Amino acid sequence: MADDNQESETEAESEDDETEREGERVMSREDGAGIFREVADGVENGTIDIEGEDGFTVAVPEHFELEVEYEVTDDEAEFEVELEWPMEDGEPVSPDE
Repeated sequence: MADDNQESETEAESEDDETEREGERVMSREDGAGIFREVADGVENGTIDIEGEDGFTVAVPEHFELEVEYEVTDDEAEFEVELEWPMEDGEPVSPDE
């Protein structure tokens, strides 16, 4: 099992000019809740700032699609929260309602 210091981050760019950043590490519920609070504050304010060596900033439009997924198998449970919106000329735009 991983410890609290293990961290994995990746960034990939596809042929479609798609950039993906992903980070993963084991942490306490308290630390995880703190990150969710920071993300929630960023969504409310329109800008999510992910700090750290490979940090980034995300501009969030006024409206977006929210997907919540919970998946359980015999040996693992996964809970995902995903925000999605269209982009035009590199800028976020609210999806049609």
